[in-house]
Amino acid sequence: MGYHVYLFRKEVKEQNSGFDFLEQEELVLNFTEEQFENLKNRLLRYGYERENESSKSIRFQNKPSGTTALLTRSQLSFSSGLSEDGVFEISMTASEFTDSGEFAKFDPQEGAWEEM
Repeated sequence: MGYHVYLFRKEVKEQNSGFDFLEQEELVLNFTEEQFENLKNRLLRYGYERENESSKSIRFQNKPSGTTALLTRSQLSFSSGLSEDGVFEISMTASEFTDSGEFAKFDPQEGAWEEM
């Protein structure tokens, strides 16, 4: 069991009043190519290392914090164990990734979007 935090394009939050998008893939917009590349490069700058790459996703690991990130064409998900440090790390990192205004952070454990 672990703790998860997700990043989506801000339009996903704006266009969905509820959380149906979690079960209906067509409600989730893909990142633009530029957004995808920027997220990938930012993860590398944050000390995440590529662990596995396929045509659909890239899995990253941050060994010092024990956290992982999965970047797909439509979402960036951060995962950690239930340790306080891991939860804090992924929560803060995901929040920092929203600084451009292009992305929105969703915490499924809270069932809520992060409000700025």
